[in-house]
Amino acid sequence: IDEFNIPRFFVVNGLDKENVDFEKIVAQLKEAYGTSVAPLSIPIGSGAGFKGVVDLLTKQAYEYAPEGNGAGKKIDMPSELAGKVDEMRSALMESIAESDENLMNTYFENGELSDDEMKQGLANGVANNFIYPLLSVCATGNIGTDILFDTIVNLCPSPEARKEIEITDGAETKKVSCSPPEKSMAFVFKTISEEHVGELNIFRVFNGKIATGMDLANVTRGSGERPGTLYVLRGKEKIEVNEIGFGDIGGVLKLKDTHTNDTLAAKGQSFYYPPTHYPEPLVSIAITPKSKGDEEKIGIGFSKLHEEDVSFSYTFHPDIRQSILSAMGDIHIEIILENLFKRFKVSVEREQPKISYRETITRPAKYVEYTHKKQTGGAGQFARVFIDLEPLERGSGYEFEDKIVGGVIDQPFRPSVDKGIKTKMEEGILAGYPIVDVKVSLVDGKTHPVDSKDIAFQIAGREVFKKAFEAASPILLEPIVDLSVTVPDDYTGDIMGDLSSRRGKISGMEPDGKYQTIKAKVPASELATYSQSMRSLTQGRGFYTRSFSHYEPVPPDVTKKVIEKSRRNTEQESS
Repeated sequence: IDEFNIPRFFVVNGLDKENVDFEKIVAQLKEAYGTSVAPLSIPIGSGAGFKGVVDLLTKQAYEYAPEGNGAGKKIDMPSELAGKVDEMRSALMESIAESDENLMNTYFENGELSDDEMKQGLANGVANNFIYPLLSVCATGNIGTDILFDTIVNLCPSPEARKEIEITDGAETKKVSCSPPEKSMAFVFKTISEEHVGELNIFRVFNGKIATGMDLANVTRGSGERPGTLYVLRGKEKIEVNEIGFGDIGGVLKLKDTHTNDTLAAKGQSFYYPPTHYPEPLVSIAITPKSKGDEEKIGIGFSKLHEEDVSFSYTFHPDIRQSILSAMGDIHIEIILENLFKRFKVSVEREQPKISYRETITRPAKYVEYTHKKQTGGAGQFARVFIDLEPLERGSGYEFEDKIVGGVIDQPFRPSVDKGIKTKMEEGILAGYPIVDVKVSLVDGKTHPVDSKDIAFQIAGREVFKKAFEAASPILLEPIVDLSVTVPDDYTGDIMGDLSSRRGKISGMEPDGKYQTIKAKVPASELATYSQSMRSLTQGRGFYTRSFSHYEPVPPDVTKKVIEKSRRNTEQESS
């Protein structure tokens, strides 16, 4: 919102519920965002008695039929609300006056603003992100929704107010003007997959127009498109049109190869609208199908759902051998799995994902030898190898160096040693996790003129590496996460204490009004339930982002537990 300077609206929904306290919510928002929060409508009644709203701009009260068509009926102002309406309207007038110097002077001179001055000042304040309107509604009862939509129409800037946009042209970022006569350009910001219909791409036109049958280029993918039937969307209703004009939002069915974040433009245009970047998913679960053979259905289902919602991910993690679903929160996870079941008839089992640990060494092991012999009556197997093993800097990966001199190992067999070592590195030795940041030097060995072969040197490579690894003081590495937690001042101590209990290292704090952003580096293994814990500690008023930082050694006591758990799991799988 702040990055793109989008007007911020607050809506207090569900006022027909007994536990929704309008005045408390307003106070909390003002505490968080200051006097910029400006209520434009207040509820008449509460809980089951919520039946209407008062528009503070016009001081007009409206009553609504339960679950009606959403059109309010004008009624006299309830006498018990008269004093509150005058008080809140005066506060709204002050907020509007503070947003503009000329209005401030008028307010001081006359002691008030006219209705027209309030409306124009409010629209300017919202467009400049100085005022955040707040409205009272009940979506399920269709109460106050007409005032909400009228407010959006009257206060939000029209498409013509946007004079230019930032685009990407090759490696260059620049700005281009937005205008109806310009060459056509539209950005696909949403895709919906409809059963028996296909994919509906929803787009915003930034330049020119998009018309049925127009030859367009998908600049993002370098392909051509010709839109068929175009629609204007109104809820579930699709209204067929011939073209979508500058500044408008429309939908098109069955494009060949167009997806969310793609740019459609007139042919010959090379620049495109930059894709939307979504935050890193915060919550992950491991899933398996409840019914055998449903793996393919799950893959197809998630692929379709991801077209509609690109903020979640579904991948198979080879290190931990689990399929991982990652999303923005617990409710997001529930919605995705519910859609998977409803639309693709697939149920899944869920569990906490394993942590993707790594294994490495802390000191060199020199001239380690292993001899592989196998004699079974026929052709035998023979390979003898000597290696040096040494640690590398974190993040270096793996290096193999052939230091054989004089042909003690025939050239064709040396890559076999490397191949066997890589296989063992993928399997792991300490606890079954991939081995990283090591260098292996093949320094000596011996071959047999008859029994030496590729498989023998692969086996020797595996075993000599295991022997050297165990002699080089191996350790486990764990993934560390950069965590950024934003909470009201009152909860700062609780959050910092909680992070410390999770082996977190606080790296800094950044104040933002009455909020604090705490930055910390925390082991990923300690964050499995962090979303629920943080919500509980802050009464739902905090939020956080996370991203991978680096790997670092696991403490000895934790290492012992990880190794024991890995061995138990291996024994269970083998039995």
